[in-house]
Amino acid sequence: MSWVYVEREQFVRMCERVGVSTTVREAIKLWAPTVSRFEISRQKLVFRSPKNRYEAWAAGIPNPDSNRGKRGGYRVVYFLDLTEQTTNLDFIEERKELGFHDEGIRKKERYNGYIRELKEELKRRDA
Repeated sequence: MSWVYVEREQFVRMCERVGVSTTVREAIKLWAPTVSRFEISRQKLVFRSPKNRYEAWAAGIPNPDSNRGKRGGYRVVYFLDLTEQTTNLDFIEERKELGFHDEGIRKKERYNGYIRELKEELKRRDA
């Protein structure tokens, strides 16, 4: 059985707000069902549910339209439903808008708050 690609409503809205190009959306569609469950330099495990049904991951993907390499890319957060074998895309934002380093405490707190909410949602689903 192959993994099913799911774009959640929040992801679709964020793509429109951020202005993700059609090229990048198509690349994400091809990439998402093939993600591995191993941490690599641009893909980190954020959360694993208590009963091991869900895993939340954050991944950095390049933006070919920016010509800025890793710094000009996007941060994508998705979660895997290991039982249903779905890859659920939930969040996308330009990396520069996440407040890393000294770029903005509020931006960083907004991202960390989103991660906390996702963890709580996945814990509830796993119960």
